[in-house]
Amino acid sequence: MYTFPSYNNELLYLMLYPKMSSIDQRLWKRIKRVSENLRREDAVLVVSHHDADGITACAIIVNLLKEMGKDVEFKILRQLDSVTIDSINSTDRTIVFTDMGSGQLSLLRERGLKNFYIIDHHPPEMDYKNQVNPHQYGYDGGIEISGAGVAYLVAKSLGNESMAHLAIIGAVGDMQDSDGKLHSLNRIILNDGVRNKLIKVKNDLRLFGRQSRPIQYMLAYSSDPFLPGLTGNPNACIEFIKNLGISPKREDNSWKSYVDLTFDERKKLATALYIHLLDCNVPEFIIQGMIGEVYTLLNEEKRTELRDAKEFSTLLNACGRQNKSEIGVHICLGDRGKYLKKARSVLQKHRLMLREGIEFLTEKGVEELSNLYFFDSDGKIDENIIGVIAGMAYGAQIVSPNKPVIAFAIDKENPEFLKVSARANWSLVRRGIHLGNAMRSCSRDVGGEGGGHDIAAGARIPRESKNEFLNIVNETFKKQLGD
Repeated sequence: MYTFPSYNNELLYLMLYPKMSSIDQRLWKRIKRVSENLRREDAVLVVSHHDADGITACAIIVNLLKEMGKDVEFKILRQLDSVTIDSINSTDRTIVFTDMGSGQLSLLRERGLKNFYIIDHHPPEMDYKNQVNPHQYGYDGGIEISGAGVAYLVAKSLGNESMAHLAIIGAVGDMQDSDGKLHSLNRIILNDGVRNKLIKVKNDLRLFGRQSRPIQYMLAYSSDPFLPGLTGNPNACIEFIKNLGISPKREDNSWKSYVDLTFDERKKLATALYIHLLDCNVPEFIIQGMIGEVYTLLNEEKRTELRDAKEFSTLLNACGRQNKSEIGVHICLGDRGKYLKKARSVLQKHRLMLREGIEFLTEKGVEELSNLYFFDSDGKIDENIIGVIAGMAYGAQIVSPNKPVIAFAIDKENPEFLKVSARANWSLVRRGIHLGNAMRSCSRDVGGEGGGHDIAAGARIPRESKNEFLNIVNETFKKQLGD
């Protein structure tokens, strides 16, 4: 039977992961200097990315500045390029970029921006006096800290540790716990959250819906990973649960959620899922990803999607991908009621689109070159979720894990351009793949713009350059892999 390591006791947890003071002092000095400069600003526009990390990073800085009595507005962007930069350049406010900006510094200067701050974790293009980026001090922003984490460290330097939970939601949303737990600077922030009784940590099953859904729907709606014979089939899931001797209902005849199960029942279910996926020839790395640390947010209502960091981040990602990021920011700031109701509706629509997208890709299939897989959305997958679908292709076993996946969608704002989404896995990253570097250099070669992390990145390229771009990327991956 699968055994969960138990970190339920907060004191035990702090013994295992003592509060670290090993943050690079050069980074901390930079953070404090930039934070003091930021403290002197009065009217601020926070500009951030539209995913869970960007939304939480935005909320942290907005909350920090509001508590300091500043006049604050925020704007969420899908990407930072020449078009979106021009759209914000007319503001009289000081601009604070969160979870974006470091990779576009030359473009920001080229478009005439002068008074701005950058709080980011993406690989920086160059140094800048009012930039905080841990990459410059030897940290990997793809795994050691999220954009929200950098924003939290800025807040912490000014005496505010109340938003550690938002930084953890951002890190989880950015898949920085994909090997089962958080590391490095993320770990320092996590310790702050545990110490301040904002977060509880334990090892458990990491499927979406463990707090908020009946068990059978937690399994039936699982798309990452895809559960053969269970995903999409609630009745089969009920039988699967019953065959383990677990009652899916409470005494009042209502459906149990996963958190209602006893510790032994959870181990039994995890073991059965593990064996089931092995029997279905699901790759070991996908199965291993089901189990790991889960982060319970202690100030959120039990049995809601806000109680679990993974579920919270999924809700925020849905808001971002459906162009409703402002709803996510308000929820992070504590404005619930109508905003939470809207977010739940957005999430329902988002998950339907994901399900339809993965069904389309399963039927259509992918094309491949020697060092990559690729596919076109054909107008069937929205440009805002095509990157998510590309990443899900591994878990759904549409592609094998031996090559990165490149996805194309027509840019809605300018059909002469294509949006490019690139996804890899940690096995590929360990072998040398860095999607952000590839997207940045290869898109530039065809007159486009791009960037991102080692495991996930994107670009915008002229539509007519697609084949040339693919060939350049294929050769770039060949060099990265050393083949």
